[in-house]
Amino acid sequence: MRTFISLLLVLTLALFSLWFQDLFKAPDIISKPKQAHFPDYFMEDFSITSMNPQGHPAYILTAQRMDHFADDDSAELQRPVFEFRGDRDHWKISAQRASITAERDVIHFYDDVQLVRSQSAQDKPMQIETSYLKIDTEQKIAETDRPAQLTSGGLELNTLGMMLDNNSGILKLNAQVRGRYAPMP
Repeated sequence: MRTFISLLLVLTLALFSLWFQDLFKAPDIISKPKQAHFPDYFMEDFSITSMNPQGHPAYILTAQRMDHFADDDSAELQRPVFEFRGDRDHWKISAQRASITAERDVIHFYDDVQLVRSQSAQDKPMQIETSYLKIDTEQKIAETDRPAQLTSGGLELNTLGMMLDNNSGILKLNAQVRGRYAPMP
């Protein structure tokens, strides 16, 4: 019985000494620095091609420069050009800058964004200008909530927000749509 009491006393002292040690532990003097938002690598004058299941180019992304950031796995592009290659339409999108988030399927275009649809057998050429555009490369959808101007032949439309579904070829104009049509000579 004495050994049991002695063992219990030694264990209690050990627990108290651990508790006191943790209680009076000095705070860390050197804190861990946050990872800074600096590029870990860059590319200049590059092109990326994504293929569809049939082995044809689904889209092509080119830019003057890309800076990749390790802290949030994002990338910033300078003078990007993005080409949707669909069965019906071929769209070329350019801007002053763009950003790609860690999701990789979403690209945000900023400043002087221009969408140009080349002429096809079914459709006339079209140009859309806006200040911001978000593209989902998987869903093949481009959208903006900012003012946009659309021109095609003699048609000129202004809208607040739009969505382009490249799968179906549907262009939805969201709000405050105003238009002017002047027949081509």
